[in-house]
Amino acid sequence: MVLLAGLVVGLTAGTTTTAVAGPASVACAATSAHSPSQAAGPSDCDPVGTPVNLGDPTPGATDNWQRTKTNGVGYKIPAKWTGHKIVGDGGKGHEWESRKVIISDEFGDLHWRILVQSPFVNQEMPDPEELNELGFYASYIEVEGASEAVLVAAQTGHWADASVKTIDFQVFVESERTGVVTRFMGELPPGKKGKFLLNNFVPTIRP
Repeated sequence: MVLLAGLVVGLTAGTTTTAVAGPASVACAATSAHSPSQAAGPSDCDPVGTPVNLGDPTPGATDNWQRTKTNGVGYKIPAKWTGHKIVGDGGKGHEWESRKVIISDEFGDLHWRILVQSPFVNQEMPDPEELNELGFYASYIEVEGASEAVLVAAQTGHWADASVKTIDFQVFVESERTGVVTRFMGELPPGKKGKFLLNNFVPTIRP
């Protein structure tokens, strides 16, 4: 059993930026090392957002995407997205951002993004059942080359501005080859556009 304890390993906005908790953290104070960007709450906490399940990829959708790696873990990113190295509370990795600015505030310009941390600071895989009891939407998924993979995804308000709707997701992947746990997370556009990106991004992961 994965022990849900410790600090929230949440969103990182830059090279050495400390994680910023999501809006649910105010009402749901209990924390978890495997919690999504919106901090986990006790069992009586309301579920966070509307669940988003992984669908089938669109044939050819990622043909022009850029193939890249983080610590030997491969994946693809939309062609026009740009990335940089980061060091956050979830570990070292890369942060990839869309060209479009979605929020401008005291945090600066924020974009749709995907954050990759490998190895993830917590090398235990989360238990979807335990996360669901805490008010999240988690499930096991199939990822080629992974001994185990878990998706946590919901459409909700952006952590920096709840009025901006977003698909908030995390994918935890344990490599069948190395045993290393990698975390992918981020914010994608709401609705069909974000669902399209999620459905096509996850199948490109090669741990």
